[in-house]
Amino acid sequence: MNNLEFIAKSANGKNIFNRFNSHIHKNVAEEVLVKALSSLHLSKSFHKEVVDMKHTIGKCNCLAINSNDEIVYVVRKGRKGPTPMVKGRKPIDCSCITLVLKRIEEDNYILLSSYIGSDSAPEPWDSNFYDQFTWEKKADIDEAAYAKSIEFWNTHALIYDKDDISLLLS
Repeated sequence: MNNLEFIAKSANGKNIFNRFNSHIHKNVAEEVLVKALSSLHLSKSFHKEVVDMKHTIGKCNCLAINSNDEIVYVVRKGRKGPTPMVKGRKPIDCSCITLVLKRIEEDNYILLSSYIGSDSAPEPWDSNFYDQFTWEKKADIDEAAYAKSIEFWNTHALIYDKDDISLLLS
């Protein structure tokens, strides 16, 4: 398969591949990723699952925020819209990894994203909601998912990381 690299086989025998532009976050260890992917039972065309590894596997960079937090908005490298980041906080130990996959053929999946932490929501500017060329809100979006996205990103932020920023907005 062009531009795809085999990563693991799921628990029910599906092949899982990495693509050249997947979003495997830099704090995800390869052995953790392979073990988590190998535990999945894949059947749907789109699969998102939080796997609790039952021990600390890394640090979560997405935190619930409070009124005392200093929040800045940035455009992260490789992203098209703003992300809230919190200054002065540290990542927290976490036992969960979130995996997002898409079926490309009957027994083959590609990994779209993986990160240490529990479930989050796509950012409100994500291609699920907006056309990335015209920046017009898509007519057929899931309004409930969009509302969940707004709610989530109004109450959460990523840990400030100057190396992940291409543009500081505030």
